[in-house]
Amino acid sequence: MKLGSECGSVVNHLYSRMVIGEPKPEVGMGATILSWSDRDAGTIVSVVEIGGSKRWLYEIEIRLDHARVVSGSSFDGSAEYEFSPEPHGGMYVFRKERESGKWIEMRRDPDSGKLRVSKGHGLRIGQRDKYRDPSF
Repeated sequence: MKLGSECGSVVNHLYSRMVIGEPKPEVGMGATILSWSDRDAGTIVSVVEIGGSKRWLYEIEIRLDHARVVSGSSFDGSAEYEFSPEPHGGMYVFRKERESGKWIEMRRDPDSGKLRVSKGHGLRIGQRDKYRDPSF
């Protein structure tokens, strides 16, 4: 994620770059979808190791989790959350670049059915996090 054009949060920008030493993706592992300044928790539901590709290493699908506030407030940024599976949660597809190690969001082209690079969200795997920017 590029700070100022794809991301407005320094924290989300840094999270999207923290790929050195991250765990190998596995089904059931927690993940955090990084938006402009918000974060949403999810679970990895599919992992494909892409052999033979010069650009891509993995393709993963993530389903958003249900997040329930257990303390604090989501209106001032002090919320602490409890996460549970959401069977009908939104789905995201990401691919990991071999060279940079960054996770790149992909979208399916409705006409061709092929996956295309999308500059919408970043990703952090191995941890679930939720945050709503109270300034919006």
